[in-house]
Amino acid sequence: MIFQIRWRRSLHQRPDPTAIASAPDCVVVHERGTRLVCLDPVDGAARWDVPIGTWPRAVVVDGTQCWVISQDRAELRCLDLHTGTILWSADLSPFPGHVVVAGDRVLAGGWRGYTRLRAYDRWTGSPLWTDPQRTATVLPTAVGGQVLVGEPGGTSVRLLDGRDGGEVFRWTLPEPLMAGDGQWPAFVTAGADRVLLRCGARTVWQLQPAAGTLGEFFRHDRDLAQHGIGVADATAWVPERRGGLVSVDLTTGTRRWRLDVRSDVTGEAVRIGAGQVVATRRPGMLMLVDDSGRPHVRALVDRQLTGIRHLAPDLLLVLGKGALSAVSVTD
Repeated sequence: MIFQIRWRRSLHQRPDPTAIASAPDCVVVHERGTRLVCLDPVDGAARWDVPIGTWPRAVVVDGTQCWVISQDRAELRCLDLHTGTILWSADLSPFPGHVVVAGDRVLAGGWRGYTRLRAYDRWTGSPLWTDPQRTATVLPTAVGGQVLVGEPGGTSVRLLDGRDGGEVFRWTLPEPLMAGDGQWPAFVTAGADRVLLRCGARTVWQLQPAAGTLGEFFRHDRDLAQHGIGVADATAWVPERRGGLVSVDLTTGTRRWRLDVRSDVTGEAVRIGAGQVVATRRPGMLMLVDDSGRPHVRALVDRQLTGIRHLAPDLLLVLGKGALSAVSVTD
């Protein structure tokens, strides 16, 4: 089996995971300094190409809509995913950062505590509510019609009602919440009503919002990376601090196996072909790993990788040093 590059597109800039969003039938990416482009996942052809501003702080796709916040405008814009037409825009305070969709609400703000979290009607852009607490939050996560928020390095997590922003529940964490600066989600959904959180140096905790429960999911015997948990099929993938990757059973929280790649991994794992694909940052290598943890295929695809994502049943989206590629595994 070999990795085969189906198409590659030069972005003329460093790819930022927060400026790329994908859906089963499209890929939206920021490129060439100021452009937002929608690509066909099959051949990489551009469907539309519109000016959107510099270095987006967030690009999010859901249903037939795309939301974007660019750094040169304190504005949330909603685009038609099929045409790139701007449907509505809403003024924001400077440096809002995060965007998350929760049902018929779209939320923006809270990044580094510069702005309060605000909710808007996803169809019209009408403002609906503002979080009374102006605190820094990791990238919020929608759980049904509710939203999870938490402060980076903090020891509490709040569940907000998406309709009015009211606090539904608050949990106290036994260890600080670990998170990056927006590139990686601190909350990782693992099913309809379970969320995984990286806490402390060696632990993954799990929340079940509907039941109101918080408990330890996995504790490792060595330090873990601060962020980058991935979930694929019935497995959680937890990267170590010094170049290892641990496969954890999602049902039991027990370790299945550990892969020592001696290089930083991107964190995600994607089911494709006969196994799971994992990627290293430098050099940018893809590895096809079977369900027992043995790597069978390795391929150097770029000098550096910043992430991989599932694109289609037989396609993998690869974020390289200055390009975006679609890669498949073939016999």
